[in-house]
Amino acid sequence: MGLMAQSNEIWAEAARTLASERPFALATVIGVRGSTPREVGAKMIVRSDGQFGTIGGGCGEAEVFRKARLLLDEGVGARLAEVDLTGDLDQQEIGTCGGIMEVFINLWSPRDDRALAQRLADAVAQRRPAAILSLIEAGGKTDLPPGAKVLIDPLDGRVPPELGGLSPTAFEQLRTRARDGVAGLLEIDAAGGLNRAVRADGASATRVFVDPVSGVQRLIIVGAGHIAQPLAALGTMLGFSVTVIDDRASFANRERFPSADEIIVKPFAAAIDSLSLDHNCYLLSVTRGHAFDDATVRAALRQPGCFIGMIGSRRRVKATLERMEKDGIDPLRLDEIHAPLGLDIGADTPEEIAVSIMAEIIRERRRGRRDELTLGVKNGRLRPTR
Repeated sequence: MGLMAQSNEIWAEAARTLASERPFALATVIGVRGSTPREVGAKMIVRSDGQFGTIGGGCGEAEVFRKARLLLDEGVGARLAEVDLTGDLDQQEIGTCGGIMEVFINLWSPRDDRALAQRLADAVAQRRPAAILSLIEAGGKTDLPPGAKVLIDPLDGRVPPELGGLSPTAFEQLRTRARDGVAGLLEIDAAGGLNRAVRADGASATRVFVDPVSGVQRLIIVGAGHIAQPLAALGTMLGFSVTVIDDRASFANRERFPSADEIIVKPFAAAIDSLSLDHNCYLLSVTRGHAFDDATVRAALRQPGCFIGMIGSRRRVKATLERMEKDGIDPLRLDEIHAPLGLDIGADTPEEIAVSIMAEIIRERRRGRRDELTLGVKNGRLRPTR
């Protein structure tokens, strides 16, 4: 199971565990410095019978597992753990081969947290945005203990009672992070505002960690030609739910795409109109001609939020986008399209081109969105340099 697929399944596993009346400790990476094997938000469940998920393996994970089991045995509280992967506690600079992860370990119980875990699992299954806000350090400004948990539903504008001390602007920032999948450690100031926190250091500040959940991310490949085959295989390998679309059954079929989760044989625009696109979707137009790319992109633009990429030469891409702008499509929406699609690695074969495309998607998935409290233009997305 890929790391991404495992992350998508963590809340379903959490709900199943609590439904069976078993508590667990949840270890979540809330900060990284230097080079680390997992990113902020990576997590693992630790139970009396073992673990589900990973925060990178090795001795560091073993130490977190040990501390999580101790917390589980004690049955109360939460704690921070620092995983040092530098190999030298005294070195002043973290090199490229090691880093430090801050891991928050929190107890989840069947009595107190079953309903919350189920709501998070449902959000994943239904591809609805949500986030869990965990109190990392109380800082003397709240009666809640470290480890207190609050669900953030970006579709619900009501402030949960536990967050009554937050300013309206700060709560909107949390809703934005939940909607756009931006995890982070934040500090609550005296006025109830939010500021980015570099690390949890046990000082007097009140710090919280906002941890968005996401549904299974979808790779929608429009066009079932030669590039689509390695794209589908790579997408499955990387944990995406893969959909292949083409108007030719002789191309879009199970024999050519054995690993695809869904194969749709319809005209391109009609197929896209039948889907519900959102921030968890990566739509790639790799059709057999510019007229089909044009129809594909226009259909995708009718729905907000998803990654849209289009393959083709710079000249072909430029002509297609200029034609759309002339037809009245918002230039700001067109500027969000990733085209020509794929990082410039000198790719030539279909397999190499597929690698270049998936490399751009990985970069977008890991680094593309702004890690800021207020998101800027282009739906908070930093455009890749071309």
